[in-house]
Amino acid sequence: MIYTGYYSKVKKYKEAGLTPIAISGVVPEFYEGKVWKWLAPKKQTFVEWKKGDIDNFQYTERYEKEVLSTLDMNEFRELLLATDKPVFICYEKPGDFCHRHVLADWIERHMGFSVDEYIV
Repeated sequence: MIYTGYYSKVKKYKEAGLTPIAISGVVPEFYEGKVWKWLAPKKQTFVEWKKGDIDNFQYTERYEKEVLSTLDMNEFRELLLATDKPVFICYEKPGDFCHRHVLADWIERHMGFSVDEYIV
């Protein structure tokens, strides 16, 4: 199983035996763990979204085009399979729009893995 979550719950994820993987462009100083910044949105896309210059739909389109469509599917699949109970983390709380949810949907559509928000 693959999960998504956010930084403030990292300790709980580790206690549950999950492997946190940071996927944000900037990682908090307290975070110690795997970092896959190559899954972060491009800085310009993120800045435009935060400023309200693009909406969630446009952000999703750009993230999929600029980041997800560039992934080597076989290599990414192998990384996922080699990681014990991965939980992709960033800053937004569950229920808030976030690229980790876009990533989760993309993984489900393109790779067939189930991805859920880990609720603690």
